Amino acid sequence: MFLGFSLANVVVFGIPTAWWLRGTTDPTKLPLFATATVMAALGVGALLLFHFTQVFPRRRPWIASSGIQMAVAYLLAPLTIAILVRFAPPSIDKLTTSYMLVFLVFGFPLLVLLGFVLPVGAIVSLLRSHRDVQRIGPPALKRPIEWILISQVAGGTLAIVFAPVLAVIAPNGILQSILTVAIFMFGLLTPGAYVAAIWKYALLDVSPEPVPPSAPTAP
Repeated sequence: MFLGFSLANVVVFGIPTAWWLRGTTDPTKLPLFATATVMAALGVGALLLFHFTQVFPRRRPWIASSGIQMAVAYLLAPLTIAILVRFAPPSIDKLTTSYMLVFLVFGFPLLVLLGFVLPVGAIVSLLRSHRDVQRIGPPALKRPIEWILISQVAGGTLAIVFAPVLAVIAPNGILQSILTVAIFMFGLLTPGAYVAAIWKYALLDVSPEPVPPSAPTAP
């Protein structure tokens, strides 16, 4: 699961970097297949991150009873994204009614799901897992959960709220560079917390089964 999330991020950052080394510095000028691959990898990464929070450090009740929902999402999300990117008009003046209808029916709900519903759901899952490890143990795991929460909340806020603003008002300023480094460092906090949970806080000794609501409090 976490390996898949890491590989998705390799695709997201690796493809633009490869084309940048070949002289394409504007991400909007990437070839169509490269753009479609990056966008699909972003969608899969959002799904994987949510899925990870549903099983770390224990399975949440939703994922235990979700059936094939995640499998269907892994199939349909990247396929839908790739199709929308493939048939996207090159400019606003060439936007067709049929494409707008397809985007409103399939693209916009997927955008809301991947960009808002799943990130919020992931944070809620982590908060509940944080409560559970304090309630029934092992309490030491609350620390890596807190690190992942900081990583996702702080990094996501910087990337979604502040990065677009700075890209407009100071695209090549020192603040843009500082923001990029900060987002990168917050992003590294999530894999760092996961590694610490395994090697320092005995994550592998924790039962993966979901915590029942009536579980007794640990002494």
